[in-house]
Amino acid sequence: MLNMNFSQSLSLRYDADRWQSSPASGVWRYPIEREQAESGHVTSLVRFEPDSYFPEHLHPLGEEFWVLEGTFSDESGDYPAGSYVRNPPGSRHRSFTRDGCTIFVKLNQFSPDDDKWIKVLPEQGLWITGHKGYRRLPLHQHKGVHTSVLHFPEGGVFPACCYKGGLELLVLEGDVQQGDASYAALSWFRFAPGSEPDLQLAPQTRLWVRTGHLSEEVTNQKRAQA
Repeated sequence: MLNMNFSQSLSLRYDADRWQSSPASGVWRYPIEREQAESGHVTSLVRFEPDSYFPEHLHPLGEEFWVLEGTFSDESGDYPAGSYVRNPPGSRHRSFTRDGCTIFVKLNQFSPDDDKWIKVLPEQGLWITGHKGYRRLPLHQHKGVHTSVLHFPEGGVFPACCYKGGLELLVLEGDVQQGDASYAALSWFRFAPGSEPDLQLAPQTRLWVRTGHLSEEVTNQKRAQA
């Protein structure tokens, strides 16, 4: 198990030495959260070398991914950088790439009733410009859990709030300052329920953001330990 105590806040700098080979030739993994080696709750980066593929596989409790660079492909189409896809519980596919790609992926973390396929592509132009100094790309919401990408053209402070249901961030571009520590692209944060993060953002920072999902995870862990 890796980083599976959801009541614990974590700030992890990207470390290029943490990439690990996978069972598929040319496919590499960077583990962030992991319940078991090849099953259960997983959050990771995955890098495909050109002309590599992962054989057909099942996602019992769903899969979602954000394409960081290159083009990811499967039987349903090609997904360039800036694409977001949700494959619901029980779905299966064979994933591959022609020119190479890197994705941020979360496995087996869906509610059983969250059964919709979702595809958000960059050419759809779904960005929303707000009044708080940042732009937002809504990706998904379900039962109080919200997923989006935020873009801070001028930098500034991450929106201040008490995140009662928890908060998770992946730095897509730019730089995030937490106290005296600096976190560049591909760094990852998880803030436990009730946290009030204090983060300073450099200009042109982009963040993958999820809120509201950790309260249930913490409750389930407490039940399992009782």
